[in-house]
Amino acid sequence: MRGSLRLDLVRQSARTSPGLTALAGGLLVASGLLPAALNLASGALAGAVAPAVGQGMGSTEGRRVLLALGAVTAVYVVIQVLGPLRATVSDMLMRRIDGALATQLMRAVSGPRSIAHLEDPLVLDRVAQAQGALNGHTAGGAVTYLSGAWAVRLQGLAALVILSRFRWWVPLALGAGQAVSFTWRRRHWMDVTKVVFSRSDRLRQADYLRRLATRPEAAKETQVFSLAGWFVDRYRVSFMDTMRPVWRERQSGGWAALAVSTGLLVLEGGALLLVVRAGTSAAIGVGATVVYAQAVLASAALGRFDMDHLRLEDGLAALGVLRALEEAVPVAVERMGGRLPADGLPERVIRFEGVTFRYPGRDENVFDGLDLDIVAGQSLAIVGTNGAGKTTLVKLLARLYDVGGGRITVDGTDLRDIDPAAWQHRVAAIFQDFVQYPVPAHDNVAFGALAHADDRAAVETAARRAGALDLVTTLPKGWDTPLSRQLTDGADLSGGEWQRIALARALFAVSAGAGVLVLDEPTASLDVRAETGLYDRFLDVTRGVTTIVVSHRFSTVRRAERIVVLEHGRVVEDGSHQDLVAAGGRYASMYALQASRFWEDGDG
Repeated sequence: MRGSLRLDLVRQSARTSPGLTALAGGLLVASGLLPAALNLASGALAGAVAPAVGQGMGSTEGRRVLLALGAVTAVYVVIQVLGPLRATVSDMLMRRIDGALATQLMRAVSGPRSIAHLEDPLVLDRVAQAQGALNGHTAGGAVTYLSGAWAVRLQGLAALVILSRFRWWVPLALGAGQAVSFTWRRRHWMDVTKVVFSRSDRLRQADYLRRLATRPEAAKETQVFSLAGWFVDRYRVSFMDTMRPVWRERQSGGWAALAVSTGLLVLEGGALLLVVRAGTSAAIGVGATVVYAQAVLASAALGRFDMDHLRLEDGLAALGVLRALEEAVPVAVERMGGRLPADGLPERVIRFEGVTFRYPGRDENVFDGLDLDIVAGQSLAIVGTNGAGKTTLVKLLARLYDVGGGRITVDGTDLRDIDPAAWQHRVAAIFQDFVQYPVPAHDNVAFGALAHADDRAAVETAARRAGALDLVTTLPKGWDTPLSRQLTDGADLSGGEWQRIALARALFAVSAGAGVLVLDEPTASLDVRAETGLYDRFLDVTRGVTTIVVSHRFSTVRRAERIVVLEHGRVVEDGSHQDLVAAGGRYASMYALQASRFWEDGDG
């Protein structure tokens, strides 16, 4: 498995940057062989000194010393130059590969049109693993460590080749001992990595606590409620509890590591003793003694499992997780299914027929036999208590999930038979927890229909209809202002201002062809008067569009052409505002309760 991942990493490197990969390969070979050349040159220098004693540097023996010294100096200088050069090339390659792999991870995670996998803790664990978030070592960084590991391996092999000229069996014995040492150390570290990965969920929780204390999102409450100390203490306890099994796994191999290391040292010491005895008995010369002794020491690199190898194994593990995620994407896409076009849909009706649904990992159903008709071109409001299934209904309508039982049809066609991407282009949805993108104001609106992002006039029209255009004109750089105070020349918005931007994004999607507009609590951050004015204007600009509004404010829902009340995953009331109030049922009681609080705002 690890061997195939190494080849995968090399292929990824070649695809990402062929030139840098070729250069890195050449530098790797040079870095691996030049130490052996330095060893041979050093041996030649040591062997040439004794004959030159008393002869003078102008003699033949003296000139040999100078030639050997020049060779040693030249090789040494090249080695010193190659070190920083190889580090620079490796760093450039690492950054490019990390960028390429980050793109691949984003595609793998965002490939399926559903969002179920993004709410699965196991998938989130894998994403953290693939990013190297658990151990800080990425697959791109593994290229650097792989290059270093192979260079060291090449140095050790070159040393064994040199030793074969001394005794044929010495390199065989050393190579076997070093292979045992390296293999055992690597397997032990792989066991440690497995323990780390098995605790991914706990590590993500600990990291969340760290970010709470160091990121601006929670800074206001952290300071007001004096939570910083609590976060620090809880992080320390959480991290320590999570890492103790990892540390135990590392320590569990301590005695075995000592035994392996001792055995290898005895083997290497024996080889050195043989070389020294051969040199002192004049069986080999001084230069050969120096060369063979250095070769024994250099061969030890083959059994070494240092930090570069640890980082390499961690990086390969991250790459393996990424490839597993990529392999899962086609399965998830195929499972989502659907090939029929969505152009012009819906023309007549969207129908929920006996729909059942439960979230993965949950025991209870959100819906158990939901029936609902949504008439095309009509405005529909959905109300209900918390947990009634309002937002879940929107997710199913947008096909962010597929139903568990029953079906949703669009003009008689099962939604599961319609291409999910094509259908989602027909749906413009703004959820209560809409995203506040830290990008220019123009992009925040244009994200509603990226294919039309260059149509500034349409973007401005959408903003005007949402009541956000005046806001944009007051920003420091107008439409080009990043909506984040953490960015240069950026600006932050209030909750109500952000909501207008989000509404503009939905309206821009409608202007670009979306046929279903879904607003989940669209005006929660506005006061009652601002909400009433915005929604009156909103109904005018969306007339003829299939509009679904989820809201707890009756000043909003009463203006819809039709209202349904959800309770325990079923429609319990259905009709216009006047009809439901006159019926005196669940809607009427909720409306009366809220109206009594806002009577002065004209909701009665």
